[in-house]
Amino acid sequence: MFLSEIIGQDYLKGKLFSSLKKGQVPHSQCFIGPSGRGGLRLAVAFALELLWDSKRVEKHRREEKRASFFLEHPDIHFIFPVAASASISSKPKCSEYLKQWRSFVSETPYGSSNEWMLSIGSENKQGNISVNEIDLLFKSLHLKSFSGGAKVCVLWGVNKLNIQSSNKLLKLIEEPPAKTFFIFVAENEFDLLPTIKSRCQISTLKPIDTDEIKAFLIRSNCDEKLAEFYASNAEGSLGKAIESFQNIEQQREFETLFVQCLRSAFKASGNKSVVIDLMSWANKMGTLGRTVQKEFLLYCLNFIRQALLLSYGAEGLVNFQSMTGFQIGKFAPFVHSCNAQELIELLEDTTYAVDRNANGKILFSDFALKMTRLLNKKEL
Repeated sequence: MFLSEIIGQDYLKGKLFSSLKKGQVPHSQCFIGPSGRGGLRLAVAFALELLWDSKRVEKHRREEKRASFFLEHPDIHFIFPVAASASISSKPKCSEYLKQWRSFVSETPYGSSNEWMLSIGSENKQGNISVNEIDLLFKSLHLKSFSGGAKVCVLWGVNKLNIQSSNKLLKLIEEPPAKTFFIFVAENEFDLLPTIKSRCQISTLKPIDTDEIKAFLIRSNCDEKLAEFYASNAEGSLGKAIESFQNIEQQREFETLFVQCLRSAFKASGNKSVVIDLMSWANKMGTLGRTVQKEFLLYCLNFIRQALLLSYGAEGLVNFQSMTGFQIGKFAPFVHSCNAQELIELLEDTTYAVDRNANGKILFSDFALKMTRLLNKKEL
């Protein structure tokens, strides 16, 4: 859970250790990068370095304290997206999900916001950070620290702040209480309001080296050949590699679903009765949770990009490995200069519509019909 245990990001870790040693830690900083690169884990690790004395850490480790124990420090405050669930149905607060959050951070530090929503049973909802949450944080941080030292706030999911909560947060970081540090985590620099960004030290996370990802997977009991495949296909994201390793069955299901859509789309061009199969497929997709729908579309996006690379003869860059025996080489010629951009835009637009709570059955019916038109488009 501490900085020395983090995989990759060596340059950034060096800067953080240096700032700690010199006592020159900025009161507000933001780690920016895809969740799989470890922004959340880095933020939490740095917060723990600010709060925990090394001698006490060693003592607790000898006592074999679990990782989540260190997250229970009374002077660390977590703000993260929440939504109503089966257990909490009205005006959810971070404090009500704190136990699940500590488990998530300890066990899934490279997890995405989708995985967090799944873990609390809110897969069909979009989490948010309300202004009431920032009000509670304001009150907490203006109290005296429990240990008499620093207080640290880790805020994950900057893009889930609304205008009211962003403005309230801005007032807090403009005039922070004494010995108070804010650590924000964002996937994209544009998620930050310019006024908040201007008051933060920005650190961008780099892709994690493929060899480091492979070594981690092997230590996690992954077969060496599979570890090499997952690492080379992860695009510098340890989170993506871990998810692939842990969700092989889901990858197989996604491939089966997408191949079914592709085959029906090809047949529908000369056989209108096949449209019934496409509508049946769309209805099935519509019953899935929004989080699963987004994961599926992300899988499809990578699938199309891999086919495009093959289509242009860049076999050395292709990392696709079928879970069902599908031969992507036979599909690749149907992804070309006249439809590739439109296919990618279709997938991205559909993902955006899922985020905006579009009706799943209608959305995927439209997706299937557009896929039929695009795949049957001839290259000029």
